[in-house]
Amino acid sequence: MHIFYPFSFYIAIVIAILYCAVLWMLRNLGTFRIPLFIYGLVVQLSFLAFFFGMSRYFRASDSVNRDYFDVFGNGLIVFYFLMVVPFVIALWVQVYKGIWRLDIGKISKIIMMVLFVLVTLVAAFFGFYAHILFYYGFAP
Repeated sequence: MHIFYPFSFYIAIVIAILYCAVLWMLRNLGTFRIPLFIYGLVVQLSFLAFFFGMSRYFRASDSVNRDYFDVFGNGLIVFYFLMVVPFVIALWVQVYKGIWRLDIGKISKIIMMVLFVLVTLVAAFFGFYAHILFYYGFAP
């Protein structure tokens, strides 16, 4: 019997595809678009390899190898930051370039940018807990 829910593997693949697709669609990044996409692809493939590789240590039989729970949890935390930090910074640059092209006052542009940064930080904070809950909280 496998402790991981079977749909978590499929969801991980779908999320990796969506992540790479969003990175590909960020058009305002100029020369950083292709390297960021390649970085995202490498990180997603590494995460999938880690996720699928670690799942073999959590097979339920007579006992569960608890030594790997901390390794798995720490790996999830590291991969979340590897995935989210460049993604959020790329979104900030994308929105920054779009906001500064608007025909509104400078103070309004600054307020819009600050609000966007705050919203993405809050979303990233809650996304961290959702990521850990989905990949770790339900699994072992």
